[in-house]
Amino acid sequence: PLFLKIAPMAFTPRHSGLVVVFDDISQLMEAQRANAWGEVARRLAHEIKNPLTPIRLTAERLEMRLEDKLSEPDDLALLHRAIETITTQVDALKQMVNDFREYAKIPTARMEAVDLNAFLEEASELYDQAGTPIELKLTSGIPHIQADKAQLRQVLHNLVSNSIDAAEGDTPSISIFTEPLSNDGRIIAIRLRIEDNGVGFSESILAKAFEPYITTKATGTGLGLPMVKKILDEHQARIQISNRMAPTGNIVLGARVDIIFKHLVADRPSCGEPIERS
Repeated sequence: PLFLKIAPMAFTPRHSGLVVVFDDISQLMEAQRANAWGEVARRLAHEIKNPLTPIRLTAERLEMRLEDKLSEPDDLALLHRAIETITTQVDALKQMVNDFREYAKIPTARMEAVDLNAFLEEASELYDQAGTPIELKLTSGIPHIQADKAQLRQVLHNLVSNSIDAAEGDTPSISIFTEPLSNDGRIIAIRLRIEDNGVGFSESILAKAFEPYITTKATGTGLGLPMVKKILDEHQARIQISNRMAPTGNIVLGARVDIIFKHLVADRPSCGEPIERS
């Protein structure tokens, strides 16, 4: 999307013309859409939340009142199935409401100096204990970044959860890399890369991944990646998603997510050797 401005200009008393200015307003429109979706999410969360508790309580009360009055096993089984369906769907709606509320009310980031390598090592230990090992390939000696640890943890959890889901029953293989980006020997940014062995991103997701309510999951709300993007925008960081492709042929090997952090605590002229953990 471009914003076009045209203005007349006299170059000399006898010669005049037009000045045409093209402004790329992609980021402006993205910000406007994000604000609009945030308002929609806030209102949906408010409207959906109110009737959920009465629905669940009424269903449970019906089950308690009718359970002793039904003598036929088929009727009793039907009652239990119906009540279970109601309560299960109410719980699903509650989770959706929580997702809406989190997207609409992401707090302002509280920035501090964060050792990204140490943060990733700590987080990976938790996933290891949960049965999902993560391979770390971290470059030592990189500068600390300015970040909100709680929000950064939320970003990592969303991305790793997506990788686990993308494995579709297979054992997920997740690798996390850090590396400095330099210009004239000076470190200007840190790249955090996450790769997996899942099904990758479809073309439709690649085109609109960060728009709310775009998802391929049967039970997803489509707010995971938009929340990640919203948090990283607050950090003035940039995120890119792509597919890992085989060297030969059009075969998707998995997904790749790159996050570029530009707010560094201190610049360092050089970095140490990569640190590998698995």
